[in-house]
Amino acid sequence: MPSVLEKTIFEDPTLNVIHLLNSISSENPEAISLASGRPDDEQCDLSLIDKGLASYTRYAVDTEHSLATLLCQYGKTTGIINGIIAEHLQVDEGIKIYNPESIVVCMGFQEAATLTLLSIFEGSGVLLVPDPVFSGITGIAKLLRIKIVPVPEDTFLDPSALRKVAEDLESRGEKVKALYAISDFSNPTANSLSYEDRKAMLSLANEMNFFILEDNAYSYFRYEGDKIPLMKSIDSSRVFLLGSFAKSIFPGLRMGYVVAPENAGVISFSARLCKAKSLITVNTPALCQAIVGGLLIENNYSLKQLNQPRVLSYRQKRNYMIECLEREFPIKAGSGRSVTWNHPEGGFFINVQLPFTFEYFEMCECARNFKVIVFPTSLFSLTNQAVTQVRLSFSNATESEIKQAIGNLRAYIESRMQ
Repeated sequence: MPSVLEKTIFEDPTLNVIHLLNSISSENPEAISLASGRPDDEQCDLSLIDKGLASYTRYAVDTEHSLATLLCQYGKTTGIINGIIAEHLQVDEGIKIYNPESIVVCMGFQEAATLTLLSIFEGSGVLLVPDPVFSGITGIAKLLRIKIVPVPEDTFLDPSALRKVAEDLESRGEKVKALYAISDFSNPTANSLSYEDRKAMLSLANEMNFFILEDNAYSYFRYEGDKIPLMKSIDSSRVFLLGSFAKSIFPGLRMGYVVAPENAGVISFSARLCKAKSLITVNTPALCQAIVGGLLIENNYSLKQLNQPRVLSYRQKRNYMIECLEREFPIKAGSGRSVTWNHPEGGFFINVQLPFTFEYFEMCECARNFKVIVFPTSLFSLTNQAVTQVRLSFSNATESEIKQAIGNLRAYIESRMQ
């Protein structure tokens, strides 16, 4: 007989989203998938492994550490490339790291988020998230029994409205301890925070004494407009920066990091992060760290040039997907478009508004009968928001696949409209 825990936690739909993303394609092998936000297979360059390892080997020779010990033994819980990541953040993001030990190298974003939530939440407290939101963060929070308050995205992106949500919670005796935000090109909607919104969010965090978990997964993939400084570079004292090399190098490394808040008067979270990590994964594989560290050194601590071919490729794919949407769903005289979409300045996704509800059943029907897999935005929602929206990913599809997939989607929509 299933236990109470299995019924209340492991059957929660939030914990099933990533599994759905991984399984829907295998269940429909003939369908073209625009569902997964994985990087382009063609951008996975195996030669980077050897280049990174060779570069780190040359670097390690000039240190007092034995290369064999560095790469073959258990390493420091915090990591062996903290100083290199600190240099990288200074070069690419303008973030001054005063103590590299405030960085903990992790096994991807998921561990970084887990350690951060464990270090902040003891007992009670509220985590604010936009809704819809990347299910990784909400899934972890639910497993840790942290109270999540989803905020509709329009409210979340409005500083005054967000302030009212936080104040209303605290007036009822519920302490906001943290807020999660993807500053650039969020998953699933591809929306971004403006510079003024970022400053307002930081001001609210300082005033109400909570922390911000800033997810930096997509900031390297800007296709137009000027770069906006990360919140971590504006005010480090309230921000845990959650970084990942999954998109900017490749996912198979399972490499990420968390940078704890730094400033006078801010409690040190490094010890908490390390204690949690020492009991979860002990340390992050040294060989993966060496590859990342070596590639950063080889590229003058910057990932911009390394990612330039990807940026160009993804920009072209984004533009082509929009062209296909415009062609398949033209403006009709007197009524506009029945299907609309946003025009994100970067990231991996386009969010599409449909004239009808599209949820799990409709996703399966579309995949099975029309051979295209698109992911319902509502599956990222905790409050049944966005039930008429779908997230289209262009990152790992060819132009021919995009063209065919958007055509198939049009056929499905027309069948629903009859």
